[in-house]
Amino acid sequence: MKKFIREYLRVIAYTATGLVFVITSFYLLMNYYHSEEVKKPLYISANDIDYVEYNEKLEEISDNLKKYDNSGNRDTNLRTMYSKLISCHTVMQGDNTLAKMKVDTPFKPIDVYRLGSSFQSDVLNICWAMHLSYLIGDKAPEEFKDVAPYISSSVKSITNQISFSLDEIQNNSSYFYTTNITSSTIRNYLKSDYNIIANSYNEFADIVLGLSNSLVEKAGAQND
Repeated sequence: MKKFIREYLRVIAYTATGLVFVITSFYLLMNYYHSEEVKKPLYISANDIDYVEYNEKLEEISDNLKKYDNSGNRDTNLRTMYSKLISCHTVMQGDNTLAKMKVDTPFKPIDVYRLGSSFQSDVLNICWAMHLSYLIGDKAPEEFKDVAPYISSSVKSITNQISFSLDEIQNNSSYFYTTNITSSTIRNYLKSDYNIIANSYNEFADIVLGLSNSLVEKAGAQND
């Protein structure tokens, strides 16, 4: 009887081991196919990439900064803004930003994620938090107080957009592609997330461009 029980328990143990092996293999195989799907590139067309518009705004900002520098204005508040805008302009055309994009570049989820992550870590954390956030504080210069509410509201909206897109990319990248329909849907989400991130770059560029326009106008008014 004891021998029978031992053999029976051994069969159960082998069966359990086999089930664990089958389940583990299934998940490994699913993860493999998922990783292959994630590696498939997404091509962004010239109409969708938005980098041309972004670079045009950067060029306008650069022109405005040159105009101010050539104006000879030395007002303390305006010089402070000028210095901060120069720093922002440098950050906004960094290596991992929208400024470096090219037409028909193949994108993987990690590439779109890095584009958004760079905006979050560089543009928002450096250009905004370190340089321009003083505009909505108690020490905001009188010359720019009229635009502070608009800037504050816009930055909050942009910050939420970027956070949503990065979270969605992470969630979709850990999803098992079980059908072609599901795969196509998730890739459409990725395209949507790219558009949100690209629009965020352009919306922030609008803020900086507006400040540079105001800088030139106020410098001209003071010189007159």
